[in-house]
Parts: sequence; C-alpha cells; structure tokens
Amino acid sequence: MTGSSADRAARTGVVLVNHDSAEDTVGCIASLEASHDLDMDVVVVDNSDSETSRSALAALVGDRAVVLSSGGNLGYAGGSNVGIRHCLGRGNQLVWLLNPDTRVEPETLPRLIELLGDVRDCGVVGPRIVHPAAHDAEEIVWFDGGIVDEDKAGETRHLHQGRPISRVPSPGAHDVDYITGASLLTRRTVLETIGLLPEDYFLYFEETQWCRDVAAAGWRVMIEQRARMLHHQRSTGALPSPYHLYYMTRNRYLFVQRALGGDGEAALAQLRGKWLKNWRRKVAEHAPQWLPDFDALVEQAAADARAGRDGRNDDVSHVPWPDDVRRQGEGVGHR
Repeated sequence: MTGSSADRAARTGVVLVNHDSAEDTVGCIASLEASHDLDMDVVVVDNSDSETSRSALAALVGDRAVVLSSGGNLGYAGGSNVGIRHCLGRGNQLVWLLNPDTRVEPETLPRLIELLGDVRDCGVVGPRIVHPAAHDAEEIVWFDGGIVDEDKAGETRHLHQGRPISRVPSPGAHDVDYITGASLLTRRTVLETIGLLPEDYFLYFEETQWCRDVAAAGWRVMIEQRARMLHHQRSTGALPSPYHLYYMTRNRYLFVQRALGGDGEAALAQLRGKWLKNWRRKVAEHAPQWLPDFDALVEQAAADARAGRDGRNDDVSHVPWPDDVRRQGEGVGHR
C-alpha cells in the first residue's frame, strides 16, 4: 500500500482487525494513505466466523493492504496476534495496532516514531484520541493515557475522557499505565521479548495486562499527546451490549486477580458500586423490561470469573436485548 517495495519490509507494520466493519476499515486505510510517513505495510485481519467474509473484504480493500483470515472470531488479542505475527515475519521494526473506526492525522505516526527515537527505553506509545467535533462544538477527548488505580481495586480509566479539548492541559509526553489497543505502537524487540497479547481475555483488558508486563520488563509505556487521532463514536451508548457488559465485568475480576495479584471480589464490588450501577440505572430508564437479563448476565460474568473461566463465551451471543433503543456496538475486535 504504502511506499514500501514488494521486496523490502517497511519500518512500520500496521494491523487492523476487522469484524463486520469493512466500511470503517477502508476509511482507516484511506487516512493512513494521507500520512506524512508512508513507510508502512498494512495488514487487515478478518476476524469473522463467516467463510465468505475474507474474500468480500479482500475485494473491497484491493491491493491497498494484505488481507488475512483469522479462521474465526478470535477476539481482539487473537485477531491482533494474527496480524502481529505477519508483521514480525515480514520484518517490520515497529508494529502499530489500530481500530478500524479510528482515523489517523498526517502527523500521527511521525510524532509517535519521533518519541520512540528520542526515548530509547520507551517500549509502547500511543496518541491522544478525540471524538470529532459536533456542529458548533469542540472535540471531546476519548483517550489521553490509561490509568490503573490500585487503590480502587484496579479501576481503569482514560485520562481526561469526556472533557472538551479546551479544558485539558497543553499536550505533552507522559508515562502512563497502559495504552489503548485502539492505537498502540510498539517495537519489534518488545514483542520478541515480552510476547504477543494475552488471548485469554477475548475482549477488554488484554492490552492493559500486556502494557503492565512491558513495564515490568523495564520499558516505559508513554502517551504522546501531541500526536492525535480521531475515534468515531458509532452510537449513543444508551444501553451496553451483552458483549460489553459480560466481558468488562468478568475480565475486570480476572485482570485484578491475575495481573495485579489483587482481590477479584473487591474489584467486583467496586464495579457494582459504580460502573454497573450507572449502566443499570440507564437500563431501568430506557428498557426496564431488560433488567432481569441485565442482572442475570452480570451474575454469569461474576460466576465465570470466580471459576476462572476465560476466553470466548458463545452464550453471550444469545442473550436477548432490546432492539428498540440505540445501543453500544458489539463489534468484537474494537476497543
């Protein structure tokens, strides 16, 4: 796609995991083609259970990127790892994970690479990610660095999330606890030393644990806020999808227990008192008939976490939920 010849590996391998998001994927590739650094190879991983999905996606993408099939829905980490292995086999020195619903700016990659050049012990870096400005409104920050608050039972949060761009400090480069998998740039040497993303979570917390492992090995994890990207919000989030509700609940427990060596029950209690409480209030307001299913799904996530069950849970796909409200999307492979 990108200015690297067929017989020479580009410096940066870009991995896009596609799950029923072909239009977004093509849009993200178009934004990459406007980058001021075109020394990149792009690989799209079709993370679908459909046998015909890869061929349809390949026809749409054309020769702008390599399209691979994961062989089924492997979750975010599993799909990403298919692309990462391709990049390592190709010889790329950097690997950049991107969500299809993001749009890079021309200076995004150059600024991230500049930081890696200046800070030799930085192993992972990500940009400031904002929601596009609505009419007569400001851009809203979605991600300015990831924080893990061990004093609050491992609560994770995005720095400055939800704030208008005029109400955050001037952009700079800072150490953080994790970088979102929506846009994560790392070195080949880090992947070869630490390994690939942990696949046992299936969705959510895999990049959080991986960044923690990177830091434990002596590398810095950093946000470069002067590098910017857009993240397109596809829904109002009036209700959580079953995927979002189940995997965020189960995996918060598992992350705290496995990665932090903490108390999973304390993490669950903190989640019930804040995040789940807020979602339950929204369900009660928008679709009270769904409350029994909501509560049952939370209890199933808690029971599975206590039993140490991880990976993909196909039962979540069959959980009924209202079709008459605008809801948060369930595309597995997106952050």
